[in-house]
Amino acid sequence: MKFRNFIKDRIAYTTVYIISTCTVTLIMYLTLIINGLRFPIDNIFYAFIISIAFYILFLIYDYYRNKNFYSQLNLILNEEKDLDYILNIGTPNNSEQEMFKKVLLKLYKLSGDKTIKYEEAHKQYIYFVNQWVHQMKTPVSVINLLLQEQVNEEQREVFQSISEENEKLAHGLDMMLYNARLNEFNLDFNVESLDIISIGRKVINDNKKSMIRHHIFPKITTNKEMPVETDRKWIYFVINQIVINAIKYSKSDSEESKLITFDVNEEASKTTLSISDQGIGIPKEDISRVFNAFFTGKNGRKTSESTGMGMYLAKRVCDNLGHEFRVNSEEGIGTTFSIIFHKGKNIFNF
Repeated sequence: MKFRNFIKDRIAYTTVYIISTCTVTLIMYLTLIINGLRFPIDNIFYAFIISIAFYILFLIYDYYRNKNFYSQLNLILNEEKDLDYILNIGTPNNSEQEMFKKVLLKLYKLSGDKTIKYEEAHKQYIYFVNQWVHQMKTPVSVINLLLQEQVNEEQREVFQSISEENEKLAHGLDMMLYNARLNEFNLDFNVESLDIISIGRKVINDNKKSMIRHHIFPKITTNKEMPVETDRKWIYFVINQIVINAIKYSKSDSEESKLITFDVNEEASKTTLSISDQGIGIPKEDISRVFNAFFTGKNGRKTSESTGMGMYLAKRVCDNLGHEFRVNSEEGIGTTFSIIFHKGKNIFNF
């Protein structure tokens, strides 16, 4: 708190002090006049000035006595400080400050109790989600195995539709599982050096049925290994989400074939994986909001399958891993998502 703000807060005290001093002085002066005693007006003026001077000195003393306390409060307001710093704001100089500190401690205790209850409920929820998703994956896998059995030509189209819907269900379960685990990211990751091209090939292999069904073909522009520092499971999720989106927004009713291109550019300080499709593209007005939760945009209104969560989760994963995640698109031409892996520094954020 600055001195001028300190003075402003005490304008009412100063006004009352001046009025009361003037009133007492006036009463004493009138009493002397009534009793026929003469008292020099200059002496009254000097006494008033001295009284005001003592009052000003007291205000200055009071401000500097509490300046350390005010400075700490100001530091807490203007800078990011943890709870330990906030609760140790210094020794109170009066009962008001002591009460203020006790209120802070009580609020901390109440909020701590509520946080513990919330964390316990959240852990139970995460446990339930994990168990439920794993239970649901079993029938999904069984359905997938049953669909692989030989069927006659009349049933083939029906079984193919069921298989496609089963893939969507499996993808939705995976997305829910990753979303549940994302809040405890630091407990569920393992950084290692791995070939990003091999991860891309695995994603392609896992989505080959869907690609063949919609006449979409993958293209990898390099055959050599491209090592990057990342987590295998989480980066697989990101690349898989990009490919699923590429298939979703590239498929059409025509027999025209389209490409999904994997391109890797290696530099001294970074490695960039770019995945490009030849789909409908993202409208210019939607580009800035692609990574927002639940945002589906113009294309989402055309495709009922869109949830607006895939790219949001992929962006959060990349942020936690310290990888940059960018998008470049032109409506009617296609979309390119780029993951930038930086080298030689600790970049993980969680």
